[in-house]
Amino acid sequence: MRKLMGKFMIVERIHSLMRRFKIKSRIVFVLLIGLSLHLVLMLIIFNIYSYSYLKKDLYHHVVQTQREIGLSVELMVDDIQMLFLRFLVNSEIYDIINDDSLLESDKEKRIGDIIDVMLSQNELAGNVVISTHDGTLYSHKSKEQMLEVPEALFIKRIKESPIPVVGEIKRDGNGNSYIPFGQQFRNFNTGQNIGVVIIYVREESLAALYSSSFTGIGYSFLTSDNRIISHPDKRLLGNFLDEDEPIRPEKKGGYRTFSDNGNSYVIATYPLNSRLESLGVNWEFTSVISSQKLFSGITKGNQNALIFASVTFVVMLILSFYLAAKITNPLLNLKKKLSLFGKKNLVGISEQKGQVDEISQLESSYYQMVERINQLMLEKDEEKEKQRKAELTALQSQINPHFLYNTLDAISWIARLKKQPDIERLISSLATFFRISLHKGDKFVTVEEEIRLVQSFVTIEQMRFPDKFEIEYDIDETLQKVHILKLILQPIAENAIKHGISEKRGKGRIWIRGELLDDEIRFTITDDGVGFHIGGTLTKATEDVLFQSGYGLRNVDERIKLEYGTQYGLRISSTPNKGTTVTIRLGRKA
Repeated sequence: MRKLMGKFMIVERIHSLMRRFKIKSRIVFVLLIGLSLHLVLMLIIFNIYSYSYLKKDLYHHVVQTQREIGLSVELMVDDIQMLFLRFLVNSEIYDIINDDSLLESDKEKRIGDIIDVMLSQNELAGNVVISTHDGTLYSHKSKEQMLEVPEALFIKRIKESPIPVVGEIKRDGNGNSYIPFGQQFRNFNTGQNIGVVIIYVREESLAALYSSSFTGIGYSFLTSDNRIISHPDKRLLGNFLDEDEPIRPEKKGGYRTFSDNGNSYVIATYPLNSRLESLGVNWEFTSVISSQKLFSGITKGNQNALIFASVTFVVMLILSFYLAAKITNPLLNLKKKLSLFGKKNLVGISEQKGQVDEISQLESSYYQMVERINQLMLEKDEEKEKQRKAELTALQSQINPHFLYNTLDAISWIARLKKQPDIERLISSLATFFRISLHKGDKFVTVEEEIRLVQSFVTIEQMRFPDKFEIEYDIDETLQKVHILKLILQPIAENAIKHGISEKRGKGRIWIRGELLDDEIRFTITDDGVGFHIGGTLTKATEDVLFQSGYGLRNVDERIKLEYGTQYGLRISSTPNKGTTVTIRLGRKA
């Protein structure tokens, strides 16, 4: 309820604020609001389109570029395998190695010449080393010029692997990097295992395949099991990428974004063809692209759209003032005519010939409408006041007080003489009940008097239904002398006894609690009777539950609303076989 009232107050404040401006200003304001919403919606749609469709196309372009580069890398790996194959099918190398009549120096020179001829036709390889089972090394370069003496562990891995093996990055004295590819060296014809052959692939040849792919907006690199094997920054070659490294490639490929020092980047990963795994190659191709540079075209388009929207807004602002003037001028004329009310005959003002628009109709019917509305409101208020007085009169003036008091006192005196304490107690309670309820025609009593009235009624009911129920009172001491509308607790207690306790098997209990809050007085009457379902015998709807159960509750709720306001009154909640709770909310009278 408080939230609803808060929203209502906000709406009222906005409405009150708008009423401080002229109609022309309000029309311009509404037109500008509508135009602004339209332009904002257009910008949002354009932005969604650019960042959904165009962005998707850019991502597709990135992936397509990576795919083309990936194919080039795959072809390069195939070239390396072809080079391996050329060594395997070269029977001259087998013959030289197995020719015991040749000196070792002659073997090295002749095999070196063969390797030199093969490498002259292939720019990928920087060096080739053949290692036999006895540890003899053959290359087209001397041992002093050789990139490295192959490690025994690497040679062992090659001998044990049925597929080619890719080693770690190697560097020469000039800072050039090489990727070693090793494979078992077997006689192609006889299958004799001679040793291993290692091809040192130039990293710069590999980098040349992708170095120009994303020039100006980013860079690319190759990894093998999260170790960098090719990168524009040669200092990073051989480095391992940790799990928390933002540019660490994804195994499944795709793209993602990350931010660093206020800059946003797109990380796109393209795993090479799984076919290459049979060739010992398990590489991932990754591109790091600046989002700002990649989407610069989209940003420029958004800026142009914003400029267009701003120009459109200015034009529509001028048009809004023009249209507002066209709409409000007739209203200004009507205002001038209405200002003559009381100075000239009203009939003369309302007569408009040849004009049928809404303003002229408003001018001709305004006075009749106001007069009729005022008359109806007056009649309604009078009828409501008559109804309220009639109900209070029917409730409070049905019994002649003096006759009733005298009769009850006489009955009580006779009961005392006849030594009938129960009858005397019953009559005394009844007398107290009527004395407080009538209370000289006053509408208000103290809470203490209202509780005494309930106690008198309960005493009578307990005489009617012995040991059927008990009642407990928990009334805040600060409430005792506070004045409230009378006859609001007794009908609720009566309803609890009649509909809740009387139909229950065994003894029941009623609790009456009263408390004084900051801005209201609240009473809670709870019973542990039979309860009822919403839509059951006492109600048809939650809001009408109080008004379907009898004249008493409806009267209490209506009297509270008439006296304190529509935000106050009764609320009821009930659970079958558990009981019913009625909450009474009253305003605090000054």
